Amino acid sequence: MLTAFANSTASAQINLVQVRDITTPPSQPINGGYSAAVLSDHPLAYYRLNEQGPLLPDISTNSGSLGVAGNATNFPGAGHQIAGAIAGDLNTAMTFSAIDTNSDDGGVPVIIPYNSALNASSSFTIEAWLRPTEEGAGNAQCPLFNCQASTEDYGWDFYQRASDAGAGPQGFEFYMNDASGARVADAVGGTYTVGQWCHLVAVYNSSAATATLYVNGAQVAQSAGISGYVPNPSYPMSIGGYSDGSQNPFVGDIDEFAYYTSALSSAQVLAHYQNGTNASRSTPYKSLITSDGAVEYLRLDSPAVNVAVNAGTLGSLANGVDSNTGNPVSGPAAPLFPGFESPGTNLAEFFDGTSDYVELLNPPGLNFTGPITLEAWIQPAATQHTAGDIIAHGHNHDATAEVVLRVNDTTSYQISSYDGINNYGASAPIPAQDLGNGNWVHLVGTYDGASWNLYRNGVLVGSSGADVGSLPVPNASWAIGARGRWKYASGYPINGLDRQFTGAIDEVAIYDHSLTPDRVQAHYNESLQGLKLSISGGQVTLTWVLGTLVSSTSVTGPYAPVSGATSPYQPTLSAGPHFYRLKY
Repeated sequence: MLTAFANSTASAQINLVQVRDITTPPSQPINGGYSAAVLSDHPLAYYRLNEQGPLLPDISTNSGSLGVAGNATNFPGAGHQIAGAIAGDLNTAMTFSAIDTNSDDGGVPVIIPYNSALNASSSFTIEAWLRPTEEGAGNAQCPLFNCQASTEDYGWDFYQRASDAGAGPQGFEFYMNDASGARVADAVGGTYTVGQWCHLVAVYNSSAATATLYVNGAQVAQSAGISGYVPNPSYPMSIGGYSDGSQNPFVGDIDEFAYYTSALSSAQVLAHYQNGTNASRSTPYKSLITSDGAVEYLRLDSPAVNVAVNAGTLGSLANGVDSNTGNPVSGPAAPLFPGFESPGTNLAEFFDGTSDYVELLNPPGLNFTGPITLEAWIQPAATQHTAGDIIAHGHNHDATAEVVLRVNDTTSYQISSYDGINNYGASAPIPAQDLGNGNWVHLVGTYDGASWNLYRNGVLVGSSGADVGSLPVPNASWAIGARGRWKYASGYPINGLDRQFTGAIDEVAIYDHSLTPDRVQAHYNESLQGLKLSISGGQVTLTWVLGTLVSSTSVTGPYAPVSGATSPYQPTLSAGPHFYRLKY
């Protein structure tokens, strides 16, 4: 709150309340005039990137006897704390998705680091609860994986097949492999219902040379006479898809993964299923699993961390995940930009041009055609890659679709879409003072139905007519600071990145409509203005760019519009305090 005392016999006290938007619930991350101006234009997604650092490890904790050595890493974009499988148990589960659900490629697995204790040549049991949310595809979904990812040599893996009998396999399939990837065991059977939990277990009994598959406590298939099995010698195990993050992702929910270095009996398997489906159990499910000797036991109940909160109209459906972005830096801030909070309060994220990005996945609400606006504040480093994506949707694996706001090396800014043949967009040279000098730049790109337009600091710097605007990209993700992940992007956290931006990014917004030139200018002006107070010769003057001036005699309100008030406004002085703020 800013206060001015005027030279008046009435001892007037004029107060500016710097909380800008009195109609917005306190839970919304809105503290400055700029953010309220953005929200008044209804972006689908608005990432203030104001999360405190440093980033927290996103891990699934091992409750089995292997201890912390069995802790797993959750891929950016894996979903956390959805309702779990165990009846009457509030413990949660994780949810998994695919970048391309048509071909079933591009996943967000949980990665368990290689450990010889999880790769014995003798008997073992694998157990989990699954809730598929789509039918088994031709490129079968893989809920549990422990092979060499590129060749499927060694180890074992599971596949989800069709739920009903047909031309191909039905239910679930469990493979065991030799060193060349040849199948030495193949047990397939059972069924499932899309959208419902099922209990899946595979037991390898080395003495009996059998691999037995169980679904919902009942044996559904067995492979006998197993010979030549070679355990995984060095590669990570994964849940929710292949460990490379690219191939055969499972689409649905997984809970209570366990690995045992023994062959559970059929009675034990049934007891686990019955316990999990009985809300009146006498023994907690977790106790049953650990007492039966689970070496690796991931309850998959960890909370989401490093969330890039979406304050736009899509809400949490478009939340992102900060990946490797490290400690935050100060974003545009007062006094240079009084429409923002003070330095150290309005934060931004720094991208090193190598391994940093914000994963936004590909929510349906961010796939649209036609008019669009992409908006951000950037602080570019002196050197950039040939293409450095600030906000990007794709491009996809075969370069047939992309929407992007980027820097091209250190030469130009660009807003564009690409349909695999033609590039549609506008560009403009990057002024030398924008690069490596710590200067914040407000960059906006729009398509208004007839032209692509590029704005720098509120001013139009490039425009080009086009019949094509935003394009849907159904098989690639959105991202901040790099190309959005495509379905064949492998590796985490470095190998899967491309077109990385170097520098800081803040206040990212995505709209499904075109901001008009005056609205773009108003956003930038609001960063410079906010509600400002000056006093000269005993006369107080209030100035602002956006919003309605409201006042009260109490800081807590109620506030009412000031009749006829336009900027600049000079209040009539009277005794006692007067509080002013802006309503958007």
